[in-house]
Amino acid sequence: MTERSFTLIELIVVIAIVAILAAIIAPNAFRAIEKTKISRAISDTRAIKTAALSYYADTGTWPPQYRLTNVLNPFLSNPGISGWDGPYIEKWNPHPWAGHVGWDPTIDLDNSGIVDGCVVLDDDRPGTSSSDNQGRIPRGSMIKIDEMIDDGNLATGYVQGDGQGLHAAVGELVIMLINDGAP
Repeated sequence: MTERSFTLIELIVVIAIVAILAAIIAPNAFRAIEKTKISRAISDTRAIKTAALSYYADTGTWPPQYRLTNVLNPFLSNPGISGWDGPYIEKWNPHPWAGHVGWDPTIDLDNSGIVDGCVVLDDDRPGTSSSDNQGRIPRGSMIKIDEMIDDGNLATGYVQGDGQGLHAAVGELVIMLINDGAP
């Protein structure tokens, strides 16, 4: 009885085929992961807009600013405002690139002289000191989000980011949800 085993050539061919398949599949997998992050960022932003509108309907005011330096999230905990009937959002997650999601009703994103309600996808991670810059959003993803919501130009419109426009630092994205303070 003779034992049959693989020859060196056969093993090299199999390894080459596996390497070729991995080279084809890996980029598609990474693109799919990034598309999922973009979809989640847009979905989370829409949920925050709905929560802000509900907050406004209950209290007659917009939720106060919530950024890294604030301890109390007004969407989850009553900031002492009459009519508050929250929580208005189930949970407040970091954005998909592991940065902080902030709410800011003090930004005049469209430069109209009237403040807007904006979501800031900050590059600083929750639970860290500010300015750690570890949750940066890739520029290509920012452009895709801008194209899906606005005009595709990070320097103008309702979506501004990556150091373009008036209010977004490099690695961050600002999305206007409430224009000129109007519900």
